[in-house]
Amino acid sequence: MSVRKSIVSAILGAALWATSPAHAQAPRPADIVAAEIRPGWRTDQGTIMAAVHLRLARDWITYWRHPGESGIAPRLDLSGSGNLAGARLHWPAPRLFTKAGFLSIGYADELVLPLELTPARAGQPIDLRAALSIGVCDDVCIPVDMTFDMALDGRGGFDRTIARALDSRPQTARAAGLSDVSCDVAPARKGMQLSAHWTMPQRSGQEFMLLEMPGNVWRVQTLPSTRAGGQVTGQALLRARKGQTAAIDRSAIRMTLITANGTYEHQGCSLTR
Repeated sequence: MSVRKSIVSAILGAALWATSPAHAQAPRPADIVAAEIRPGWRTDQGTIMAAVHLRLARDWITYWRHPGESGIAPRLDLSGSGNLAGARLHWPAPRLFTKAGFLSIGYADELVLPLELTPARAGQPIDLRAALSIGVCDDVCIPVDMTFDMALDGRGGFDRTIARALDSRPQTARAAGLSDVSCDVAPARKGMQLSAHWTMPQRSGQEFMLLEMPGNVWRVQTLPSTRAGGQVTGQALLRARKGQTAAIDRSAIRMTLITANGTYEHQGCSLTR
């Protein structure tokens, strides 16, 4: 099986966070992150379970599907792939980091991101052509662009590294003690403020609740979370995109609580799901 990988990067003229001396040499992305595709195996459903494997230099982080209060959201483009009917990303549970006073959501040391790929023609190899854009951050934050070109036939065999990443996905909030959930929506300047309240035992350390809206109708600005006794509240400002008619489907709101001891997910503003 042939593999061709390339990493092409660009450093922004103004770093998001810059605390290093002006005369210091700019970091080279090749010294910060190494990347490869783990070919994985064919599942009983006929999909191919592969993964993107990123290894990060010491003290550097990269971001979850949402970066939190600040950071660079990752983007994965598989549109150039052949014999690919669909793809599902299985994000492992992230951690909380504080950068320049903001809470960020992501990974240190490494990220193994499982990709479950469905071939258009069952049983035939997938010609994976992927373009991945990520942010990597330490005292400065820079974008890194990568491309991968690889044939995946699912014959690579079971991969324990990918399996561990699948096992580390977020847990359901119910399993962690969520006993009630409700949402409030109130007018805000040029939009709406969404608040989600969970009745749930407090974990030690920091807690951060992220609220995500389906589709691309809303622009979502994440706000700090609060805790009052047995209730944790996540907040976000919602602004409809220009020219869009927007409505809030409470059953589709995705909520994720990230703590020092685990990550927990729930969808919808009730416990009926």
